[in-house]
Amino acid sequence: MLAPTPTTDGKVAVVDLNGIVLTPCSPEKAAQNVADGLATLDVDGVLHLHYQPLAYRRIYRQVQRRDGWRCGWCGEAGTTLDHVIPLCWGGQTLLDNCVMACRACNHSRNNALPSTFLRWTGFKPTHAVIRHILANEKKMLRLAEEALATRPLSSCVSREEAQVWLAYHSNNIERVRPAPPEQPLTRIKADAKPFFQFFSP
Repeated sequence: MLAPTPTTDGKVAVVDLNGIVLTPCSPEKAAQNVADGLATLDVDGVLHLHYQPLAYRRIYRQVQRRDGWRCGWCGEAGTTLDHVIPLCWGGQTLLDNCVMACRACNHSRNNALPSTFLRWTGFKPTHAVIRHILANEKKMLRLAEEALATRPLSSCVSREEAQVWLAYHSNNIERVRPAPPEQPLTRIKADAKPFFQFFSP
């Protein structure tokens, strides 16, 4: 097995599926990516990812523009990308499955299905993506799992999405399909102040 070759600053060169140079990573992170099956090292010690992180950034920016920095769940300021059908249920990072979310909603929701999260919170979202998925939740879950079973690893646009893909294809169902929680994992504060530190992955 090839070992990562650190550059002069101790980092390992990283490229995506198209050969585009990405931000270098630590040798430990490179080795973990290879061990997880998410990347390979070439003879020069360059890490080649098997997924498309730049596509994630593109979707994130498109969702930002569409949603106007508003949380699709509660309507407050939204700074994070949330998957309406969670990744662990087969959801993908696509415009018709993503909304902007405030940190409180995204963190509190964790991997709960939309209907479960709305039952917890009593929110009445007006976002078209959420309403469409909610109205067709069982069908959307079935389609998401079918897509997860048939699409290639290269269709994944983040490390987390690629990890779910690998877990599913290695029959590690517990990792992919956790038992849904019965309540939010953190308390949702109705009077939470907007979080204005924006993060672009």
